[in-house]
Amino acid sequence: RWTPGWFDRPMAFYGQFIAEDEAGGFPSRYMAMGGMEVSGALRSGSWRWFAELAGTSCDFLKEDIFNCAYNHGIYQSGYRYRGRVIGHGADNDAKLVSTGLIFVGSEGNSIRAVLRAGPLNRVGNDSRNSIARTPTDLTSVDISHGTLIGGGLLEMGMGYERLEDKASGEETSQNRFFLRWKRDF
Repeated sequence: RWTPGWFDRPMAFYGQFIAEDEAGGFPSRYMAMGGMEVSGALRSGSWRWFAELAGTSCDFLKEDIFNCAYNHGIYQSGYRYRGRVIGHGADNDAKLVSTGLIFVGSEGNSIRAVLRAGPLNRVGNDSRNSIARTPTDLTSVDISHGTLIGGGLLEMGMGYERLEDKASGEETSQNRFFLRWKRDF
């Protein structure tokens, strides 16, 4: 994470590189996630905007190597533990772009909006992929509101997700709603 503070504005650039293998004792075949965020003050709180790109295929800096890290020929569990993804939630061979805006009021109330889009499981035929068994395009949006109440945080939210299976041409969509209360101990 690097915070240069250009233009008298709080901002940061961040990234994570994970190597699937080694070559000559050094990491190689990188997967990565990187992004930036900018924040500022409002009269009654603050805001933060972010944009992020995640690539879960190997060697994205050169040419994508598919079925490499999350699925591996030697290490049969790949980048999973007991069948569940350890790394990015988009699972194997995805390229996902996310952006969001967060407002936090002076009394701790918050509003969040996040948009995600990109291809999942780009080469397909992966029965271990937890999201998409075939190449699939994802578009997702989530909006939530949080308020401090009863010694904890009450959050309410809704979202919409559209998946387009590139192999069959089939489109599915779903709405989601949630209500949760959490307390820090």
